[in-house]
Amino acid sequence: MQDHDLDKRLIARAAIGDRAAFEQLLEQHAPAVLRLARAMTPDEATAADVAQDAWLSAYKPAGTYRADVAPVRTWLFSIARNAARKARRSTREQHVEDTAETGLLQLGSDAGWGAEEATAGMEELERLVRALATLAPAELEVVLLRDLEGLSGEETAHLLELSLPAVKSRLHRARLTLMAAMRASDGGVMQNQRDFGGLTCGKVLAMLGDYVDGDVAAGDRARMDAHLRECTVCERFGGRYAGVVQAARARLGAAPAVDPAQLERIRRALRA
Repeated sequence: MQDHDLDKRLIARAAIGDRAAFEQLLEQHAPAVLRLARAMTPDEATAADVAQDAWLSAYKPAGTYRADVAPVRTWLFSIARNAARKARRSTREQHVEDTAETGLLQLGSDAGWGAEEATAGMEELERLVRALATLAPAELEVVLLRDLEGLSGEETAHLLELSLPAVKSRLHRARLTLMAAMRASDGGVMQNQRDFGGLTCGKVLAMLGDYVDGDVAAGDRARMDAHLRECTVCERFGGRYAGVVQAARARLGAAPAVDPAQLERIRRALRA
């Protein structure tokens, strides 16, 4: 649980030159900043450099932090993200959102939607680790920010410089991609969409990410519930989808160990 009030007190003290307060922020948030750097860079050495650059960049302009714009942690993530983008600017990927329903249906099929058989061992740690490694940087980044760090959709959209609908779409597709990578076999493909509760299976698939996150209107939730009660295929897939989200959160929740020597290097640089 993040103590946002403590963060604000520390950043306020850091803004007037209290280095010890900033170092307390460093100790508290270093694992999360390193985790984000790892998600956005190709190797451990680059991630460590990005994390250090981010902290040094944050120290001098601490007085520019605005509590009405974002929590301190989100502000630090923004600085770390900019440092990572700078580090890989020569190979920066441009993410193109595909909003066509046909593309989503194919991705859902690849993830196992419409497969009558259950996929065994979905929580197996080794498979999850391998699947996470297949995610593109933009996909891993949004999964990390929303499912692990617990940023709201609005905070994530602000940080990633995307619209809220684009963040939701990217997150849903990233989760489906993760499921597709975890599948042991291709499974079957649904030939005919069902219509229960006033929703087709395709509409249920499109809304599933928001449904799992508790981010659908009451009327839509009622229709989703009605569909899932009648459609065993969507009900089983929805359960697996939620299970993968929870497993990813648990797996990613293990904060990376920050090398004490690296922390000391950052501290020395702050004192320079």
